Amino acid sequence: MKHFRALVFLTLIGALALMPNPVHSDGLGLDVSPAKLELAMTPGSSYNVPVTVHNSTSNSTHVQATMIDFALAQNGDYEFEKTGTRGDSLMRWASINPREFDLPAGTTQQVRLSLAVPAGNLSGEYAGIVFFQTRPVRRAGAVAFSARVATKIYMTIPGTVKIDGAIAKMAASPAPAGELYRVLFKNLGNAHVYLRGQLEVQKNGQTVDRVAFPSQELVERGGDRLIEVNGKRLPPGKYQAIATIDYGGKTMTGGEINFGTQ
Repeated sequence: MKHFRALVFLTLIGALALMPNPVHSDGLGLDVSPAKLELAMTPGSSYNVPVTVHNSTSNSTHVQATMIDFALAQNGDYEFEKTGTRGDSLMRWASINPREFDLPAGTTQQVRLSLAVPAGNLSGEYAGIVFFQTRPVRRAGAVAFSARVATKIYMTIPGTVKIDGAIAKMAASPAPAGELYRVLFKNLGNAHVYLRGQLEVQKNGQTVDRVAFPSQELVERGGDRLIEVNGKRLPPGKYQAIATIDYGGKTMTGGEINFGTQ
């Protein structure tokens, strides 16, 4: 589970846009390390996570830290929620110091994220995000910009992690360029997983099309993921679509549907 895109945001006052892939705040020079961390902790234990925030610009800035819960929608978009909202919230057991600080040009600040996991009947994986956001900076046209980068943390309880999942639903429908296939995977375990797989189309037992799913699709604990792929145009007839997904469990999961084209 090493695949992770650092969460980096550029905030315009009144609007929020997700920047797709950088590991720092492009143009505003705010970097955070680690971008992702996975821990194992026993109930009743505590741990301090050192997080480094670096200002690579030539200007001083003010940074504020915020801890939140998160989930992923079926399409993979992040959904942010108040700390403690989710049952798998890790940040409800966390504190951060310093919570906000000035960061002169070219300098680094180390922040201590303290985790105190309570004793009790805990199992599986707990997660949360710490955002580090700069004070808005005025640019041309009086538009204010603010960078926001994140550290994403997973914590598991040793010996309790269950990796399980299944294809819950499939569908096939005509599309402008061919056939559109939808496969809904549900995470039945208690930890996040990554998906890879393919869909095979058969007619009378013979394969007529094969489409690979996007690789390393993330599905969080208790979540599901809708995979949509396009196949080639098929002549009129009756077909069978067979999906197989490897989610990191002991066995892969599969599903199939029969459909017709006109």
